[in-house]
Amino acid sequence: MVIEGKKYELEAEAKGRVALLALGDYKAKRVEDVHKNNYESSQTYEFQFADGKTRKFTVIGQTE
Repeated sequence: MVIEGKKYELEAEAKGRVALLALGDYKAKRVEDVHKNNYESSQTYEFQFADGKTRKFTVIGQTE
């Protein structure tokens, strides 16, 4: 997934299983951005789908 020019790998928990986000254009907003120190961070985005439903996805990987 590309967000603001950066490539992210995202996942969400769905009833005890891992859910991956399908490729596409989505409305999204960052709802969590925690930086414990200079080398660790945690980010979560909330995506809105065409049917109006939303789901939160956590960043599990990032590349430039």
